[in-house]
Amino acid sequence: ERLLTATLGLSAEAGEFGDLVKKCIFQGKELNEENKLHMKKELGDIMWYVAQACISLNSDIEEIIEINMAKLKSRYDKGSFDKDKSNIRKGDDI
Repeated sequence: ERLLTATLGLSAEAGEFGDLVKKCIFQGKELNEENKLHMKKELGDIMWYVAQACISLNSDIEEIIEINMAKLKSRYDKGSFDKDKSNIRKGDDI
């Protein structure tokens, strides 16, 4: 139940955050302090759902970051983004 809540919550909150960014970039909404605060509040909601997902997976944010860093180091061995490596991955690179 917690994992499902985290999954649906992340999707919804990421959409809300993305909508705010979209409005600033494409619809002329000002990127002022009020709108930045709104974005920060949406990021806070996202972080809460990330925490719920971590709890449901018996993990914590530090472990998730370590796993992600190892994945990216393996993918981009020179330490920077590479368009070709991002599109053509090894079989076990998800």
